[in-house]
Amino acid sequence: MISEFKAGDKIEQPCLVRLQKIGTSSNGKAYAKGLLEDNSGCVPFICFEAGPINRLKTIDVPRPFVIGGNVDVNKFATDMSLQVIVQKADVPGPKDSIDNLLPKANIDLEDYKKQFDALMAKIKDPGLSKLVKQILSGETYEQMLINPAGMRLHHAYIGGLLQHTVNVSKLALAMAHAIGEVDEDLILAGTLLHDVGKLQEISPELGFPYTTPGRLMGHISIGAMQVDETGRQIKELSKERLDALLHVILSHHGEQEKGSPVACSTKEAFIVHYADEADAIMNQYQNMKDKSWEYNKMMQRYLYKG
Repeated sequence: MISEFKAGDKIEQPCLVRLQKIGTSSNGKAYAKGLLEDNSGCVPFICFEAGPINRLKTIDVPRPFVIGGNVDVNKFATDMSLQVIVQKADVPGPKDSIDNLLPKANIDLEDYKKQFDALMAKIKDPGLSKLVKQILSGETYEQMLINPAGMRLHHAYIGGLLQHTVNVSKLALAMAHAIGEVDEDLILAGTLLHDVGKLQEISPELGFPYTTPGRLMGHISIGAMQVDETGRQIKELSKERLDALLHVILSHHGEQEKGSPVACSTKEAFIVHYADEADAIMNQYQNMKDKSWEYNKMMQRYLYKG
């Protein structure tokens, strides 16, 4: 398991390879670098061997390989973190299990499914209720139960999108109750649908690669177009109501600098945004060890778990 690697270890095991760069060093020697992952964690790698480099440079999405090499301290890092010097990269054979390469979390998915269903049932507005239930049904509903919420940054594991959606909905409702004078149906519909575009943006396959539509348009645009197309067909949903919901979805990253097409303008949009952001941040502590500092790439700072 990657989480158990120590400097000086010699390893040979299946890993998910996420290639980041093929290049040439200052002495003219080719190299490849990226990340090795399993469901216990990830570690950077670098490779200077021609055979493995030739095999790795053919991949355009994360792929499983049997990786052999040495674990060492990364001399370019300032925190004594580890890296693997890869000497071997072979395609897994029939006897090489890759079951541990798909990230999972210690969460009760059946309980989250029940909470998700209960949240959908709480929407009283006929038009919004019909819209949410129509979109989150059939294959979309089944995919919502297993998809990750991210490729790597947050809730990047089986069922991560379901957990994130439920958590954001509960946080947003709690804020709505505390603040008052807000449209709770609009908030609830917004939280349940805010990341629905990720079902088309991120594949649930090994490595959670981005899809072509995901790279071309991104989950916010994809989700908003889906909601707009479906909403226009629902007679119980006025254009004004649909526009208000679309604003919540389009602005849920808060600012244009953070990827939202528009910035938050309504109370409901702000509530959904801050609930979404809070849950993504809290998820960063999930795999941290107690009483430890750890540099977090999403937050770009050291986090402490006491």
